[in-house]
Amino acid sequence: MRSAKLFLISILAIGLIAGLWVLFSQYSQVQQDEPQEESVTIYLVRSEPTEFHLVPVQRKLGGAASPEAALQELLNGPQSGEELYASVPPSVRLRSLTVQDGLASADFSAELITDFNGGALLESYLVAAIVNTLTEFPHIEQVQILVEGEVVESIGGHILANKPLKRGL
Repeated sequence: MRSAKLFLISILAIGLIAGLWVLFSQYSQVQQDEPQEESVTIYLVRSEPTEFHLVPVQRKLGGAASPEAALQELLNGPQSGEELYASVPPSVRLRSLTVQDGLASADFSAELITDFNGGALLESYLVAAIVNTLTEFPHIEQVQILVEGEVVESIGGHILANKPLKRGL
């Protein structure tokens, strides 16, 4: 009788340990499958009483950080409550982005040119915002801006954009 009780207790203990092991194994698998929330740096315009500045802004993403996600955040512009201005016209869409050998080719919709209505300073901020946002990624050294799949001479007539651009133009 005593050996039967000991046997039953041993079986229950082994079952309990096995059950807990399975439960914790599944829990840790679920935790590992959840996507990591990462952030990207984009560049927006801040207005001061007498001048404008291009400033870096952190954006949290729902998943992994990528150049495409960073550009999309740049195109989304400032969030409500931020005292910042878009560096790219809000109507602009990203058509495609390719990265090869350190060169990012960012193809934007025609609105990048047609809806841009700034002077030389705002054009330099627009170009720098695109270039700086993409070169935040270590594998991107230069950026070629395309509009509707074509290299453009300039966006607003002040800054040459017909060749790959580096950070700090």
